[in-house]
Amino acid sequence: MEFQRYFQSFTDYFWEWENQIFSPDSVFETITIPNGQTIGYEKFVFEVLEALSDTNFPPFGTLLLAITATNHDSKETIDRIQDWAKALEITKSFPVEHSFRLGASIGFMRQLAALPDEYKMGEKRLKMFQTIFDGCHNRISSEKAKKILEEYKEHRHHLVRAGVKEPFNEANFIKDFRTLALLKKNFPTVESILSAMENNPHEEVKEKLKEEILEEENLADTATFIEQLIQDDRTFHVGSLIKRLWSGLHIPLHHNHPSEQPLGGISDLTNKGDFDKLVISEFAYDDDVFMSRIANNEALYIQREVPPEADKFERILIIDSSLKNWGNPKILSFASAIAIARHPKTDIKCRVFIAGQDFKEVPLENVHDVIEALSELSGKLDCSMGLEAFFQQNKISSKNQEVFLFSSEDSLKLTAMKNVISAYYNEIKYVFEMEIEGIKVYKNQNNGRKMLQHIIMPLEELWNKEKKDLPRRKPAETEFDDIPLLFPIERSYQNIFYYGTDFYTYLNGNLYWFVSNKFDKGFKKLASNLPFEKGEFAMKTNDKGEKLLLCYVSASAPRINVYNIDQQKLKSSMVSDEDLKGVKVNAFGYKNEFYLTDGTYYWRVDDALKIRSSGNNFLNEAFSAYSLKQNSFVQNFMNSKFKYSIIKKIKGLSIVNDGITINGFNLTHLEFSKRGYYSQDWKHPSIQFDEKVNLILKNKGASALDLVKIIKLNTAKSLVESKAVVDEELGVILNDVTRQEAEALKSTIESNGAICYIETLSFESKDGSRVRNKDGILIFESSKEDIPKFYVPFIVNARTIMASETEYSGNDYFIIDSFLMSIKEKDFLEKYLDPFIKNVRQNGT
Repeated sequence: MEFQRYFQSFTDYFWEWENQIFSPDSVFETITIPNGQTIGYEKFVFEVLEALSDTNFPPFGTLLLAITATNHDSKETIDRIQDWAKALEITKSFPVEHSFRLGASIGFMRQLAALPDEYKMGEKRLKMFQTIFDGCHNRISSEKAKKILEEYKEHRHHLVRAGVKEPFNEANFIKDFRTLALLKKNFPTVESILSAMENNPHEEVKEKLKEEILEEENLADTATFIEQLIQDDRTFHVGSLIKRLWSGLHIPLHHNHPSEQPLGGISDLTNKGDFDKLVISEFAYDDDVFMSRIANNEALYIQREVPPEADKFERILIIDSSLKNWGNPKILSFASAIAIARHPKTDIKCRVFIAGQDFKEVPLENVHDVIEALSELSGKLDCSMGLEAFFQQNKISSKNQEVFLFSSEDSLKLTAMKNVISAYYNEIKYVFEMEIEGIKVYKNQNNGRKMLQHIIMPLEELWNKEKKDLPRRKPAETEFDDIPLLFPIERSYQNIFYYGTDFYTYLNGNLYWFVSNKFDKGFKKLASNLPFEKGEFAMKTNDKGEKLLLCYVSASAPRINVYNIDQQKLKSSMVSDEDLKGVKVNAFGYKNEFYLTDGTYYWRVDDALKIRSSGNNFLNEAFSAYSLKQNSFVQNFMNSKFKYSIIKKIKGLSIVNDGITINGFNLTHLEFSKRGYYSQDWKHPSIQFDEKVNLILKNKGASALDLVKIIKLNTAKSLVESKAVVDEELGVILNDVTRQEAEALKSTIESNGAICYIETLSFESKDGSRVRNKDGILIFESSKEDIPKFYVPFIVNARTIMASETEYSGNDYFIIDSFLMSIKEKDFLEKYLDPFIKNVRQNGT
């Protein structure tokens, strides 16, 4: 929630809300420095925010620092804040001085304190705040600022939540003080502040930029609106069609009056106009001739003057809600109407109506409006009665209005519909005929109907949401299910959660299960390549016994993800509940249900990923018990002795004498140890393995066409294959090539503005034998089929294990399955590693 996040207080911080009073004007009496001076009364602080709301809000802590600095006798208070902030470098263990120059923050406060007294009171003080914070870093936009003030006026009691202190937040501290430090660069002296106040061009600049800013906001708002439709399951089917319609629909986006048509050529030349419209050739005349042509109206101007004419042109979009237009035709109708009304480049006003037995105007400004409109249904076979009523009550001007009708193919064939369309032929300009997977667009003209276009809509492809949400490209590596060992993982005490008696951890896109709660065994990987970077996790099972992983991401736009581990399917949804936006939320499981909590309130996540508020009587105890068990497990994990140093990347691999050397480590007696000095009297020359990589396209840059040409020219790919690489997300340009080849093409591609990266696949010898590293486990694959594949965890300073599909030798920490037979190290070497090395020596030199 933006409101609470903006006004949130923290423990051990330089300010706090004090003296809760709940008067008609205030919730708290003052904002103060803990055990110190008053910063300001709540009423005054909100007066300042009101004055700033037309431009932007600074961070709340930054504003309080500025108010503190401009209070009477502020020197002592500034000194106290400086001492407190410097002490944080020791108590909080982060380098305050170096991260954002604390000195500049305090220096700017002293600069504000040095302003003449008249600028630290009344209207001039407010103007000073407006001047220094206009366009500051980490600002809150004017639109959001006004929403925050509106919530304060209507729901003042919400401020109580912000008064409940959260733990000290380093990021918030840095944001508040860094914003002030950066103002020092804009206003290095007292005089620069006073000068800026006297020359503050607010209104003039705003008027010049207003049109450009509005256009940019409209584009952003439209894109956000479409994304919101796609993210909500109730409007997903409509939202996912709109961009396809934008690319294929040929309907005029702009309206020009007859006297203002941009025809070009001689038709736009005139002898009257503004001087900025003079044809450039007029300036070729000498001064006397030029002035004579101007005086005698002989000079030529572009863009003829047009008579003043009110622009009231609008489009009326009528959607059939009758039985014949239910199902796919209805979804196509709404998608088409929204595509026309909310196109980012259109400047034509649109009104949308639903027609059934009667007619009704509906807004389509947000997701909720679309959901409400979709629920409007008529039990009639067609909408002829609604159309008749609409045209009877609304006189249509063909000069200033266009009517669009959206209905199904079956409905338009009915006699009643044909009659009403015929009766109001002159009023209806466009008819959209919906098919099962297509749209026919007709235009009424010359007493007939002309088909403008036939748009094919591959609905199955466009609606395949689950496929879109999963990563589009998976590394071509051995699946973790094929590895008969438990994984070692680096120590991380975040993202540990449990279900029943089983504990899990999420790390770098992988989900692991603690095989032993005593920590004397490794980790079993349950899923990999998951598209979560961070979040709150919980686990449960469905009625089929399949494991479901919840990932809740707290952000400005919170999202709920549920991954079915057994089916490898992902469901995702945006969170529409305003109470959860910007709030720190914990996830937990209770009685096979997912719950979210901020410590005070509780919400249940249902199977459709919708948030339902829940009573907190029994959930308080459930969450406390869950947290206690979770924290106890994490503490035990931190204290356990089984800790391994894991190496997940191969930098170099060679065979020296009769042993394997990887990254400078020798594998000897089931341990990786740093290589010592070798005798110059080697039995055999060393054999180096070559690194094999993929070249992956990350960003295609400004010109996709040039990139296609470069790929075709420098690879064995055809034109079609090259285009497919560019169109694909993270497309593979080169597969299984040497690093030198990849680096050369990478340099060529990036010189054209694109971005790509190199992904290591394996290290390969001349005979084709390979060694790969899969999350810390080395996979040895010989070119000779008689030599089985085997696995070795790449851990240092501890005993490792060597294992094949049937037997192993070494550390039991990595073993869970009893079907693997334990054999002596000598036997394993003779059966697996020695033949691997021998084959490379014989065939790979």
